[in-house]
Order: sequence, then structure tokens, then C-alpha cells
Amino acid sequence: MTENGFRYAGWFLLDVRLTGAAVIFSVALAVLILALWFRGRRWDEYVVGFLAVLGLSLLGTLLLTNGFAHYPALQVESIFPIP
Repeated sequence: MTENGFRYAGWFLLDVRLTGAAVIFSVALAVLILALWFRGRRWDEYVVGFLAVLGLSLLGTLLLTNGFAHYPALQVESIFPIP
């Protein structure tokens, strides 16, 4: 390996209960939005719409829990260099 390479490791904390609740909320929201606005579309539009809404709502939920609720679902505890 190189002597001056940038190699770091990190300690990440994941709250499984809060992340699971965020995933369930995001899935429910995605199904609700698909049921209300995606009537009569092709199956591939349902899949793309579901994945897009799921991703955006999951990201938004995790950002809200980390930023406003002060109870993070995903937290970076420390980052340190490794030899």
C-alpha cells in the first residue's frame, strides 16, 4: 500500500427501531401516493414511482430525525485514520 494514502475507518451507530419505523412509514407513504395519483399507468411507472417516493421519503425522514428531533437514526460516532 502507499505510505501517504488516505485510509480512514469510522464508527457508525444505527438505531434499528427508529430506522425500521422510518422504512415502514416511507413504504406506507409511497403506497398511498401511488394509490391516489398513479391510477391507470403501466407497471413500470408504478415501480419507478414507488422507488422514487420511497427514497425521497426515507431520506427526508432520516434527515428530520437527525436534524430536528435530536434522536438520530444514523449517527457517525467517530472517524479515525488507520495505519
